Amino acid sequence: MTETLTPPAISPAAGSPLALLFDIVATTARLTKDEERDGAETAAADHVYAAYPDTLGRVVDHDAWTGYPALRENALEPSAVAHLGGGLWLHHTITADYRDVLTLLVPCTCRYGYVPSLIEDESDLQELLQELRPTGGHVVHSGDTGGPYCASVPAA
Repeated sequence: MTETLTPPAISPAAGSPLALLFDIVATTARLTKDEERDGAETAAADHVYAAYPDTLGRVVDHDAWTGYPALRENALEPSAVAHLGGGLWLHHTITADYRDVLTLLVPCTCRYGYVPSLIEDESDLQELLQELRPTGGHVVHSGDTGGPYCASVPAA
Protein backbone atom coordinates (compact mmCIF):
# COMPACT_ATOMS: atom_id res chain seq x y z
CA MET A 1 0.00 0.00 0.00
CA THR A 2 1.28 3.46 -0.85
CA GLU A 3 1.21 6.28 1.61
CA THR A 4 -0.36 9.61 0.75
CA LEU A 5 1.95 12.55 1.06
CA THR A 6 0.61 15.34 3.18
CA PRO A 7 1.35 18.78 1.79
CA PRO A 8 3.05 21.24 4.12
CA ALA A 9 1.13 24.06 5.74
CA ILE A 10 0.00 26.86 3.43
CA SER A 11 2.91 29.12 4.30
CA PRO A 12 6.37 27.53 4.18
CA ALA A 13 8.37 27.44 7.37
CA ALA A 14 10.76 30.36 7.73
CA GLY A 15 14.20 29.39 6.52
CA SER A 16 12.95 26.47 4.45
CA PRO A 17 14.22 26.19 0.86
CA LEU A 18 10.76 27.09 -0.46
CA ALA A 19 10.53 30.16 1.77
CA LEU A 20 13.96 31.26 0.59
CA LEU A 21 12.96 30.73 -3.06
CA PHE A 22 9.83 32.81 -2.52
CA ASP A 23 11.99 35.59 -1.02
CA ILE A 24 14.38 35.49 -3.98
CA VAL A 25 11.54 35.67 -6.49
CA ALA A 26 9.84 38.50 -4.59
CA THR A 27 12.95 40.65 -4.84
CA THR A 28 13.91 39.82 -8.44
CA ALA A 29 10.67 39.05 -10.30
CA ARG A 30 9.73 42.63 -11.11
CA LEU A 31 11.40 44.01 -14.20
CA THR A 32 12.55 47.60 -14.27
CA LYS A 33 10.75 50.00 -16.62
CA ASP A 34 13.76 49.99 -18.94
CA GLU A 35 13.75 46.18 -19.03
CA GLU A 36 10.02 46.22 -19.81
CA ARG A 37 10.60 48.74 -22.64
CA ASP A 38 13.44 46.67 -24.10
CA GLY A 39 11.39 43.48 -23.82
CA ALA A 40 8.41 45.10 -25.54
CA GLU A 41 10.60 46.33 -28.40
CA THR A 42 12.19 42.90 -28.86
CA ALA A 43 8.85 41.09 -28.69
CA ALA A 44 7.32 43.42 -31.28
CA ALA A 45 10.27 43.09 -33.68
CA ASP A 46 10.35 39.30 -33.28
CA HIS A 47 6.60 38.96 -33.84
CA VAL A 48 6.58 41.15 -36.95
CA TYR A 49 9.61 39.38 -38.39
CA ALA A 50 8.13 35.90 -37.78
CA ALA A 51 4.43 36.49 -38.52
CA TYR A 52 4.74 39.03 -41.37
CA PRO A 53 7.92 37.98 -43.22
CA ASP A 54 6.75 39.16 -46.66
CA THR A 55 5.43 42.57 -45.62
CA LEU A 56 6.18 44.23 -42.27
CA GLY A 57 9.14 41.94 -41.63
CA ARG A 58 10.82 43.40 -44.72
CA VAL A 59 10.16 47.08 -44.02
CA VAL A 60 10.00 47.61 -40.24
CA ASP A 61 13.49 47.52 -38.78
CA HIS A 62 14.15 46.19 -35.28
CA ASP A 63 15.28 49.68 -34.23
CA ALA A 64 12.01 51.26 -35.39
CA TRP A 65 10.17 50.16 -32.23
CA THR A 66 9.74 52.32 -29.14
CA GLY A 67 8.83 50.37 -26.03
CA TYR A 68 6.58 51.39 -23.16
CA PRO A 69 6.40 49.80 -19.70
CA ALA A 70 3.27 48.21 -18.29
CA LEU A 71 0.60 50.38 -16.74
CA ARG A 72 -0.36 48.01 -13.94
CA GLU A 73 -2.98 50.33 -12.45
CA ASN A 74 -4.83 50.10 -15.79
CA ALA A 75 -4.04 46.40 -16.32
CA LEU A 76 -2.03 47.13 -19.48
CA GLU A 77 0.96 44.99 -20.43
CA PRO A 78 4.20 46.45 -21.85
CA SER A 79 3.84 47.53 -25.48
CA ALA A 80 5.77 49.00 -28.38
CA VAL A 81 4.95 51.25 -31.33
CA ALA A 82 6.58 51.82 -34.70
CA HIS A 83 5.87 54.74 -37.04
CA LEU A 84 5.19 53.66 -40.64
CA GLY A 85 5.01 57.14 -42.14
CA GLY A 86 1.99 59.09 -43.34
CA GLY A 87 0.64 59.20 -39.79
CA LEU A 88 0.22 55.40 -39.53
CA TRP A 89 1.52 53.52 -36.50
CA LEU A 90 1.88 49.89 -35.52
CA HIS A 91 1.12 48.98 -31.92
CA HIS A 92 2.21 45.64 -30.47
CA THR A 93 1.56 44.07 -27.09
CA ILE A 94 1.39 40.62 -25.57
CA THR A 95 -1.76 39.80 -23.64
CA ALA A 96 -1.83 38.32 -20.17
CA ASP A 97 -2.41 34.91 -21.79
CA TYR A 98 0.73 35.36 -23.96
CA ARG A 99 -0.87 36.20 -27.32
CA ASP A 100 0.73 38.72 -29.66
CA VAL A 101 -1.63 41.53 -30.62
CA LEU A 102 -0.71 43.79 -33.52
CA THR A 103 -2.83 46.84 -34.29
CA LEU A 104 -2.52 49.33 -37.13
CA LEU A 105 -3.45 52.85 -36.01
CA VAL A 106 -4.76 54.75 -39.03
CA PRO A 107 -5.40 58.51 -39.10
CA CYS A 108 -8.82 59.79 -40.14
CA THR A 109 -9.28 61.92 -43.23
CA CYS A 110 -10.70 64.57 -40.89
CA ARG A 111 -7.32 64.66 -39.07
CA TYR A 112 -9.03 64.61 -35.64
CA GLY A 113 -8.29 61.05 -34.60
CA TYR A 114 -7.16 57.52 -35.31
CA VAL A 115 -8.99 54.30 -36.05
CA PRO A 116 -7.40 51.11 -34.69
CA SER A 117 -7.46 48.00 -36.88
CA LEU A 118 -6.49 44.64 -35.40
CA ILE A 119 -4.22 42.70 -37.77
CA GLU A 120 -4.50 38.93 -37.54
CA ASP A 121 -2.10 37.88 -40.32
CA GLU A 122 -0.39 39.00 -43.52
CA SER A 123 -3.46 38.58 -45.72
CA ASP A 124 -5.46 40.70 -43.26
CA LEU A 125 -2.76 43.39 -43.43
CA GLN A 126 -2.65 43.31 -47.23
CA GLU A 127 -6.44 43.64 -47.45
CA LEU A 128 -6.39 46.63 -45.11
CA LEU A 129 -3.58 48.30 -47.04
CA GLN A 130 -5.50 47.84 -50.30
CA GLU A 131 -8.44 49.70 -48.71
CA LEU A 132 -6.18 52.50 -47.46
CA ARG A 133 -4.18 52.98 -50.65
CA PRO A 134 -6.70 55.24 -52.47
CA THR A 135 -6.81 57.64 -49.51
CA GLY A 136 -3.05 57.72 -48.95
CA GLY A 137 -3.36 55.78 -45.70
CA HIS A 138 -6.33 57.53 -44.11
CA VAL A 139 -9.69 56.21 -42.97
CA VAL A 140 -12.77 57.77 -44.53
CA HIS A 141 -15.70 57.99 -42.15
CA SER A 142 -18.92 56.40 -43.28
CA GLY A 143 -21.75 58.84 -42.70
CA ASP A 144 -19.35 61.64 -41.81
CA THR A 145 -21.23 64.93 -41.72
CA GLY A 146 -18.06 66.97 -42.21
CA GLY A 147 -18.28 68.34 -38.69
CA PRO A 148 -15.27 69.12 -36.54
CA TYR A 149 -15.54 65.90 -34.52
CA CYS A 150 -15.35 62.29 -35.54
CA ALA A 151 -16.14 59.02 -33.78
CA SER A 152 -12.50 57.89 -33.88
CA VAL A 153 -10.04 57.87 -31.02
CA PRO A 154 -8.85 61.49 -30.53
CA ALA A 155 -5.28 62.25 -31.49
CA ALA A 156 -3.09 62.92 -28.47
